[in-house]
Amino acid sequence: MDRITRRTVLSSAGSTILTLGATAVSGNPGRGSGRNNTTVQMRETEDIGSAERCRLPQSMMDALGVQADQQVRLVYDGEAAVFTVALSDDTFGYINNNGRERLRAKSGSFRVAVSADVIDSNLDEEQAKAEGGFIERTTESEQSELAVLAPHGGYIEWGTDTQAERMTAQLDATKWCSSGWSPGGGAFRRWHITSTAIHPDSFPALQDISDREFDHAVAFHGWSESHVGIGGAAPTWLRRDVRDAISEVVDCDVRLATDGSRAGDSPENIINWITASGSDGVQIEQPWAVRDERRNTVADAVADVFEVL
Repeated sequence: MDRITRRTVLSSAGSTILTLGATAVSGNPGRGSGRNNTTVQMRETEDIGSAERCRLPQSMMDALGVQADQQVRLVYDGEAAVFTVALSDDTFGYINNNGRERLRAKSGSFRVAVSADVIDSNLDEEQAKAEGGFIERTTESEQSELAVLAPHGGYIEWGTDTQAERMTAQLDATKWCSSGWSPGGGAFRRWHITSTAIHPDSFPALQDISDREFDHAVAFHGWSESHVGIGGAAPTWLRRDVRDAISEVVDCDVRLATDGSRAGDSPENIINWITASGSDGVQIEQPWAVRDERRNTVADAVADVFEVL
């Protein structure tokens, strides 16, 4: 699916300046709109290449009102995790071994509750932190031509939503963050969905801004490398400006990202398809030390670059 189809068919735009409240989903399968009163028997398979993906029977997808490539929530023994869904050709659901570990489920066959309500309105941020929820937050300015994103906030990729909020406040930009927590650890395991798979129909606040056709977009991320990587499909000169600005305020190497799947230049990456051209997104990958010690100065440096565009 290309960027235009994703936006025009799957998204609806907001029309006023607003701030949407935090919404969340915890491990309980019964929260939300009621599209979650169903269970399925899951089996392990080696035919699924990612821990973040599952397959469900057509009858269940119809009952949930979801299509392939949207996200769903699976819950096993009170432990919830988000998955990108595909179609199973029989009556069982399927997941790979790492996906089973994502749920802390037993080996072999096991039954899970399934919900289309990835994001739920029953938890505020403090409750989500305490209970292990998954929330999204957006601040929309009708005058903004810049989107600032943190798709993996909270403890999924710690510090990134703080950076998005800081940059948004400085530039009066539009912000979207999704943030997850998990008491005792495991937020990344449970809530991370790769940026090329995030589907606006599964994130109501994102859907509200997905058709805005922003001039530019910036996404703050975290990774385990020791350097900062500047990716995205934005022009090289812009990514170099961002690289140079960040280089002034951190002690580690800052490079243009060229590493295949982590370069951030796919048209399916949220940072790109949310822009009008489909190629004006900048993705910033940062090690823990930068997000821990320099997250505010990095956000300020990036804001300085975009302020003069």
